[in-house]
Amino acid sequence: MAAGFLVLAVAGWVAMVLAAWRVMRMLSGWQPTVADVWKSDYTESDQWQDRWSLGNDMLTTRGFNWRDGEDERLITDEIVYTTSNGQQHRALVERQVWRGRRPDSVYTVWYDEADPDRVTPRGPGYWALVALAGAAVMVAAIYNLAMFGGLPAALAQLRVLLH
Repeated sequence: MAAGFLVLAVAGWVAMVLAAWRVMRMLSGWQPTVADVWKSDYTESDQWQDRWSLGNDMLTTRGFNWRDGEDERLITDEIVYTTSNGQQHRALVERQVWRGRRPDSVYTVWYDEADPDRVTPRGPGYWALVALAGAAVMVAAIYNLAMFGGLPAALAQLRVLLH
């Protein structure tokens, strides 16, 4: 059990560091802009099926997709956005939307100033929350190890695994 908490602490640390790196990178070279949806693969028929299937994927023509969330659907939008220098770009963006509801036709995306064709709907706020969640997992795992006296045992198990 101690080794499990140690692995959880390391995984939380890795998630925190990678997400914090992403926040710093986005704040140093990425810009937000407004994107208009040109086309979407989430049709009104799909929305109607999601609304009336009561969350059962097998009652829809799309069926089960492991990348969909509990009450969400992963969709792909073709968007048009304008960079800070006035150039228009098109891109394909994947995002999560609520099942059965019409997705927004205008939303904020972040693009890389060095390569404006690189775009994502997840900004630094999203990644800051991921970093916070990783830190919370790491702290909780270390607290459990220290509270129940498992930290020395976990380090001993780690030493055995490494040799």
